[in-house]
Amino acid sequence: MVGGRTRRRTTACVFTILLFCCVSCGTVASVRPLGQGRKAVSFSFGGPVTPVYDVDLPVPYSVIRLRYGLGENTDLHFGIHSTMSLLANVGIDVGLTKHFIVQSGLRPALCLGASVYGFYHINEFSSTRVYPEVSLICSYAFSKHHHLLYFGSHAMIQFTEPYVILAPLVGVEVPFGKRFVVNGEALWYAPTETSKDRVVDYTLRPFDHGAIGFAAGVSYVF
Repeated sequence: MVGGRTRRRTTACVFTILLFCCVSCGTVASVRPLGQGRKAVSFSFGGPVTPVYDVDLPVPYSVIRLRYGLGENTDLHFGIHSTMSLLANVGIDVGLTKHFIVQSGLRPALCLGASVYGFYHINEFSSTRVYPEVSLICSYAFSKHHHLLYFGSHAMIQFTEPYVILAPLVGVEVPFGKRFVVNGEALWYAPTETSKDRVVDYTLRPFDHGAIGFAAGVSYVF
């Protein structure tokens, strides 16, 4: 009985962490447009900071994404949530990013993203969940090599309270040559939600609301 309770508690902790990470899965899908016909494959990981065997670490929630330039200012992306598969779950996302404004002086570039996330526990149809998400990202290029500083927020929509879960973020994007791009982000997951009475003990909890986390990713553009 004790072993069963321990396993259930461990499973509950893992699912709580993963669902919290789903507010913003991996790094931003598209900070600047790829360009028509270009493609990119990316791997990103990270999440809220929590104790892992007494060491405070970002949760290694991972996502593999393919991005395709539908036009000069519109990107399509499709993602597979690889960490979820370790728990016999299927997790995918698909969406579009539209780049509306180009950078000019102090005015940042601006893009709006819309995605749909779907999750399914294998052999349990009732476990199927679908979550829309929108994101608004501003960015500045601060070098001739197109190093980017970006900031904004994700907003995941669900059909129970809280209906909207936010994840403000700030990040950097650094290209290495013509093919590789590295991203790093700091996020505040669910800043409008209290950090207390959670199954998981998050380490960085500003004002006892939400949790601070970090994400990193690398992309190959072709």
